[in-house]
Amino acid sequence: MSVETATHDKRLWLIALLISLTCIVLVASKWNQVQREHGSLEDRVNDKADLQRVLSAGDTVEFKNGRQPILIPTGYFIQSLAFNSASDVNVTGYIWQKYPTDFPAEITKSFIFPEEVNSSSTTLREVYSGRGVQDGIEYELLGWYFDVTLRQSFDYSKYPLDFLTVWLRLWPKEMNNDYRVLFVPDFDAYADTSQHRFGLDQEIVQGEWDIDETFFSYNSIPYDTDFGFFTQVEEISYKEFLINIGMKRKFINAFVINLVPLLIVALLLFAQLMTVTARGPLVSRFDFTASSAIATCSALFFVVLLAHIQVRQQFASSELVYIENFYLVMYTAILFTALNAYLFALDQDAKSNLITWRDNLLPKLAFWPVLLGTITLITWLKL
Repeated sequence: MSVETATHDKRLWLIALLISLTCIVLVASKWNQVQREHGSLEDRVNDKADLQRVLSAGDTVEFKNGRQPILIPTGYFIQSLAFNSASDVNVTGYIWQKYPTDFPAEITKSFIFPEEVNSSSTTLREVYSGRGVQDGIEYELLGWYFDVTLRQSFDYSKYPLDFLTVWLRLWPKEMNNDYRVLFVPDFDAYADTSQHRFGLDQEIVQGEWDIDETFFSYNSIPYDTDFGFFTQVEEISYKEFLINIGMKRKFINAFVINLVPLLIVALLLFAQLMTVTARGPLVSRFDFTASSAIATCSALFFVVLLAHIQVRQQFASSELVYIENFYLVMYTAILFTALNAYLFALDQDAKSNLITWRDNLLPKLAFWPVLLGTITLITWLKL
């Protein structure tokens, strides 16, 4: 190889390196820009002013025909949270409610979790009570310990950069009187609700998630039935009270589990590609044959496949998640690496072929720019 040719090859490798580094920077930049927003800003209740705004709307059945429901201050303290599956989450802690002392005797003082599963294992036990005055109103305080598993639908499409909101949706225990009461946040029970996190045990074990924030909110959910209460059937909305726990996944854990193995496979593929040569001394040194290259690609394919199956099992009920695109890209890279070795061996004496030109230089130069460029394109389209 002449000095001029060697210099030209070095320039080509430098260009490939710069393109690859640019792609890495673009992917990292996009990862950093992923929005961390939990829930809708319209239905969040952060303070008493927000609560007054929500109540003044009067757009749900509790306020129908000018009614004014009995407001029940409600608070929470979360002690543990754990995912049993991609859609089932177990939450334990305390919930308290403050009922006015003139609260109607015919209405049961309690609540239910409408999204609970395995109700036989749910614990809702009254553990304390008391009386006191708040905002000039005398209340009876009732506190419950709860242990409940909830089934909810989560969006994992951005895994491992996903941000989820687990919610505790509370209904009054008696459906035939649910329009007469309305649960409201008990802001006075917390030192400061303006901070992102409140109502959490300081020793809570967060597992693969970091709890980003907690907040109250309401959902005005329409129903197209009167649940058999002999009323004129029309679509009505209830103002449903929610306690929300916004969480972000610990990226480093998912990175080590998913991306590090893929990076190792990509490096091995590139190493395999670099052994493709027709030069006499290098052929004997690398022991290159098309069959050995295809065998290596086959082994790497099964490594990627097994890792992909593990990811799919986690999100069996979800659509294709972001990280799965990396596996699809790797499948394609493995296929083309094997195909390149076969075509090179088939016609390695040709001088004008794009694959055999300059001893398979173009596929070697294109490997990282094409691989990282595809990942960059997917990242900017999906996130």
